[in-house]
Amino acid sequence: MAQKTPLGKILLEKKKIDQDGLGKALEHQQKKGGRLASSLMELGLAGEEDLLLALGEQLGLPAVDLSKSIIALKNVGIVPEPVAVENNILPVAADEDRVILAMANPGDQRTIDEVQFVTGRKVEAYVVLEARLKKVIREVYATLKRDPATKFYHGERASFPNDQEDPEGYMAYVAQQLPEPDVDIEAEEELITIEVSLTDEVEEDGEEVAPEKDGQRSVLVVDDEPDIVRLLEKSLAAEGFNVITATRGLEALQAVKQHSPALVLLDAMLPEIHGFEICKKIKSSKRFGGVPVIMISAVYRGWRFAEDVKQTYGADDYFEKPFRIVPLLRRVRELIGAGPSDAEQQRDQLAANEAYRKGVAFYQGNQYDEAETALREACQLDPFSANVHFALANVLLAKNQIYHAMKEYETTIELKPDLFAPLRNLAILYQKKGFKNKAVEMWERALRCSPEEETRKQVREQLLKLL
Repeated sequence: MAQKTPLGKILLEKKKIDQDGLGKALEHQQKKGGRLASSLMELGLAGEEDLLLALGEQLGLPAVDLSKSIIALKNVGIVPEPVAVENNILPVAADEDRVILAMANPGDQRTIDEVQFVTGRKVEAYVVLEARLKKVIREVYATLKRDPATKFYHGERASFPNDQEDPEGYMAYVAQQLPEPDVDIEAEEELITIEVSLTDEVEEDGEEVAPEKDGQRSVLVVDDEPDIVRLLEKSLAAEGFNVITATRGLEALQAVKQHSPALVLLDAMLPEIHGFEICKKIKSSKRFGGVPVIMISAVYRGWRFAEDVKQTYGADDYFEKPFRIVPLLRRVRELIGAGPSDAEQQRDQLAANEAYRKGVAFYQGNQYDEAETALREACQLDPFSANVHFALANVLLAKNQIYHAMKEYETTIELKPDLFAPLRNLAILYQKKGFKNKAVEMWERALRCSPEEETRKQVREQLLKLL
């Protein structure tokens, strides 16, 4: 990974400070502690917006100007006050899948992981000025204590009325966004219009659900420890089950779609996608929500944790490693008896296909509201279809719901990592919204799966501009 450019150098190059001012700020930082940007702001040597833009450029992340922001206080309770104060973090927006976390140190992966686990949602880190963040944390939690009925925290320079939410219902905290970075994109790319093919099959590869072997019920075993996989595979096969195995998160998602297992045995710690997130995806869908999921882990222990896993992620049971095989097999038999029948799963798949076809037809007819309704129904019925999520992303983009579209493109490439169109669209959207590091990653991935040499040339040029 390339070394980050020092913040002082960025500000000097942009002529936002001079060498004398930088020296004073460094001396102040050495005496008082804290971060250089906060010292520059406290001494009045640089403007807050200039500092935020420089931080965003340094870290490859978007920055949030909390002084111009509106924060829906219903989201703040996600993080208890002592945790917010200790870690210099503040949840400034959230929906059912994601938390936007303002952080003085967005490179603190441990804190991000902990918030993801506790909330059951993906964390998106944004950078803020440490001095401003500490002030806002105090004010926000004081407001909640003083008047719990208050709906919004209003930044001192925010211009929106207190009762106005962001029209997307997702980025409500951004009352005045910082200027978006310049992105050199051709005019035809600016629109990002993608053809969605209307096919008989929902999946790009024409995948069909694999038939059961001689009437056996299938159990999907997901673990990255070969010894655990072998033990479970041998034990379940001896009980008469057809065993499917996966060792990585993406492989597990694809196996659920392809095999429609009667039960999933799922390890919590997996490469690519966390086991808890996979569990949540399974249990939140109409088609697979009735499929029992037993989670297993050597990391998280205790009955309280087991109850949290069941309540937060919908797991049907939880076993700690090392587990005893006999009680586990007994629980597998019990839960499979209560799971959905093959006929019910086939009915839901047909309904998902029909909703998808309707959604694409509406999209092609520019009936975007109707298309969104149909495609969201298809997502509920079949959450592991990359085509459905891709079509929904295009509809949301056509409706200018940028962050929702980004989320659906992200889901698309989770399910199908080598699809060029969603990778390219994500790269452009990340770049436009200030996620430079993510944009670079997506351009690199898009380069590897570009369909032709002329396209590869264009992607290389865009990547070089960023780097």
